[in-house]
Amino acid sequence: MQHLHIYLDEFGNTSLNLEKAGTFSHFVLTALLIDESKLEQVRDLPKEISRRYFKRHPIRSSRITNDESGFQKRLDILQELRRLDFLILSLVINKSKVTGEGLNQSDVFYKYFNRIFLKQFPKNFASFSIHADELGWPEFRRSLQHYINTKVIQRDLFTPDRTYRLVEDCLEELLVQLADFISGCLGKIYCTSHSHEKAAYLFDLLHDRTFVDFYPFEESDFSLAIPVQDQEKNDLIAKIAAALAEQHRLSNEAQAVLQYLYLMFRTAPDRLIEKYEIIEKVKKSFPNFTEHHLRLCIQQLRDYGVLISSIQGKSGYKLPDRVEDIAGFYNRYLNSIVPMINWLVYEK
Repeated sequence: MQHLHIYLDEFGNTSLNLEKAGTFSHFVLTALLIDESKLEQVRDLPKEISRRYFKRHPIRSSRITNDESGFQKRLDILQELRRLDFLILSLVINKSKVTGEGLNQSDVFYKYFNRIFLKQFPKNFASFSIHADELGWPEFRRSLQHYINTKVIQRDLFTPDRTYRLVEDCLEELLVQLADFISGCLGKIYCTSHSHEKAAYLFDLLHDRTFVDFYPFEESDFSLAIPVQDQEKNDLIAKIAAALAEQHRLSNEAQAVLQYLYLMFRTAPDRLIEKYEIIEKVKKSFPNFTEHHLRLCIQQLRDYGVLISSIQGKSGYKLPDRVEDIAGFYNRYLNSIVPMINWLVYEK
């Protein structure tokens, strides 16, 4: 890339009081990446989208209604945006896992996660301009701009062509408005408190140009020794797991659990989905759903032959897509079943 333009916006709020009605379970930061050589041809379509779908008002995800016609509008806009040449990077922050001094303060939270998200750009690109949605009060905006320029941008004699600036998207920068819209679509997929039951349709239009990371960052560690990675076996495991998940259509809570596991399998196959996240999602359709119900649903799905892994030493479930998932699953059982067998033998 010659010079990279990065348009930044977010979905959700910074409040860590998840008990409060309307609070978002996740905070989603999204960056739209466009090469400078493509910039002019990209700028025209947002003007047309603003005219056709928003009556010439700013393109904002929050302006789109949550009913069926609103969701169809999202799909129509995404279909048009696929004509443009851009990439999407996103960081999905699980707010229930956010701990640390001061992070319950909005300004500290915003600075901290912006630094985490934006520090990847100086590592990977020599020349870029970051255009971020202007928010908050003037003093905070000055503080944020100074913080990012000193802690993240790392401009020097060898890389002078790096900038970070806050822009008022409704007046100045249509492409920041697109970042807002796309961030809202990703929120409909990954933010369990505000996700949409048809989120898979959004994912189908975004997945081939979107790269998503999750906070807290997860690492795999399995106790069983794994041979040299065999991609053919991994592909076969993923294919079998997907086929088994697709063939079952249960008309109860188990179906809702399976649908969410399958969506996450398609969007983030490396990720273990924690119990509380599944429960929160299913509660949108079944308000009395509990952890006990979740365990029964997982048992029922496994009895039907659906492959669902849970890994030794880790919390959560996933549909397997690699040898390590199967090994981790059986480690979990071996570490509980073998001691039980030994105890029964000893008792006899």
